[in-house]
Parts: sequence; structure tokens; C-alpha cells
Amino acid sequence: MKKVLLIILSFFIFFSVQANEWKNKNKWKISCGVVDKESLIVNGKSKRYSKNEFKLVDVVFKLDKGEVGSCPTDKKPAGGYPYSGRQEITHKLPIGHTIFETDITIDGAPSARSTIFQIHDGRNSGAPPSWVGIDDGWKIIQKFPKGECSKENCKMLELITLETGKTYRFKAEIDYQKKAKFLSIKYYLDDKFILHHYDVPLLTKKTDGPYGPTKPYIKIGIYRIGETGTTTYTYKNLIVKTKKKSSFEKVDTSAEFIVVVKNKIDKNILIKIKGFGKEKVVEKAMNECMKKNADGCYVHYSSKVAKF
Repeated sequence: MKKVLLIILSFFIFFSVQANEWKNKNKWKISCGVVDKESLIVNGKSKRYSKNEFKLVDVVFKLDKGEVGSCPTDKKPAGGYPYSGRQEITHKLPIGHTIFETDITIDGAPSARSTIFQIHDGRNSGAPPSWVGIDDGWKIIQKFPKGECSKENCKMLELITLETGKTYRFKAEIDYQKKAKFLSIKYYLDDKFILHHYDVPLLTKKTDGPYGPTKPYIKIGIYRIGETGTTTYTYKNLIVKTKKKSSFEKVDTSAEFIVVVKNKIDKNILIKIKGFGKEKVVEKAMNECMKKNADGCYVHYSSKVAKF
């Protein structure tokens, strides 16, 4: 009997360890098609359209002015512009706790709006559950389906403008559990927590995504409107890794925090704010600092208020 119990215990320990181990994922597909031989360069080589999955380390997306994407909707007006430019690839979103990381460099001319990272649930119209992009001034912007996420749960924590030619480490940390109706995502730039989308609803009805009905997926590359010239996005040292057991920590809106914000340019600026919910207090303190000087604000100190 003892031997049987030991075997059962060993079995559960083995699978518990397995669930808590990171596993690398690297199976990508081309979304819709390939615009031309320069628009999609995978691991240093021009990629032709194929439905087959492929592995990658580096990928370069390039669209010239006037180039239209290969999806049927790209030829239709969008956002007040006559067409959309698109060159993208997709990866099935694994179940569990997933981390997507890459070194990203943006070059060329800006667009009115362009995405760099998306998570889709296969819906046929409207914004996907979560996307991050850049505007016509290279400022990072976000989007989620209208009315499907509260301002508290889906918001930008820090306003950041990218520099062309500069390389940034972009990271998305995603919690997606089996049969889940919601996604939670944290976004980082150079290890700085810049944006969160918590408890974003997924469509529960069947959808027709590239990985089957109601299967969420990651999408990267260029999807733009209102371009002003050639744009190139380079993704290097790309990693997708996952583990089934989630260690994702959500925003704690019940705990009281104290936050101190300073300014690198004006040393006289010192903002101290106490309140409930760390990210909410950080946002308030940063806003107070930026009212005094729009540049140079940073979080000097943050801590949970001790209870006695």
C-alpha cells in the first residue's frame, strides 16, 4: 500500500513540476499573404506565402508607401483612410502563463496608426481583445474592444515616445487559462511596466481564427493606416515561452500604497501620494508631476503601507 501511495505521490509531483516549467514555443504562420519579396524577411531570407508553420529568431516587416495588405478587408476604407497596409505573422496563444519577448526597432516614416503587437480571439470585426501600437508621432498607443474593459483594468501607465533606429526590449506577459472567458496581459518596454489589460473578455461564441474556432492567437508585424512613406519593423531575439501553472499577479486595488515621484530635469519637483491600488496611485502621482513638467518624471519609490 505504501508503495502505491509513493507512486501516486511521485506522479503528482512530476506533473506539478512539469506544469511549472517554462517551455519554448516557436510555430508561426503568415497572416493573409505576402505583399512583395521585401515585405517579409524571416531569419535573413525573403519569405514566400505558405500555409505551413515555421520557426523564427529574427523577422523584418517592410511596407512602402501605397502598398495594400493581402487581407480582403485591407482594400476597404478604414479609420478615414482608403485602405490598410499589412504584413503580419501569427502564433497560437498557448494555454497558461505565456511570455512574449523581442528586441524591436522601428525605422522609416510614421503612419496615422500602426500596430506592433496584438492578441486576437478570431472575431470578424472590431478591435481585438488587446493591441499595442504607435501613432503618427511614434507615441505608444493601446486599444481594446469598446465597452469590454474598464478604464481601471485597461490603461496606459506611462506615456512613451519611441525613437526611430533605437532598439527596445518589448515584453508581453499573458495569462490565458483553459476554458477561460478572459485574458490578462502586462506590457513592458525595457523592463518598465508601461501598460496593463486585465480581465479582457474573450468571445465565447465560435469564431473562425487561423488556429480553429475560439482559439486566441498572437499577431506581430505592420498593420497601418494613413502611411507617409516606407516603414520597417525589425523583431530580433524573439522568444515565446509558456508554463501551464500561472504565476500571474493581478493589480491589487484593495491594498494601500505610498508613491513618491521625482523629476530628472527639475530636482525641486517631489510628489508624494498615498491611496488604494498601486497602479492607480502611481498614475495619479505621475500626472501631478507631469502637470509641473511634462518631461523627466519617474517613480522614485513605491511601497505598500504597513498595517498595525
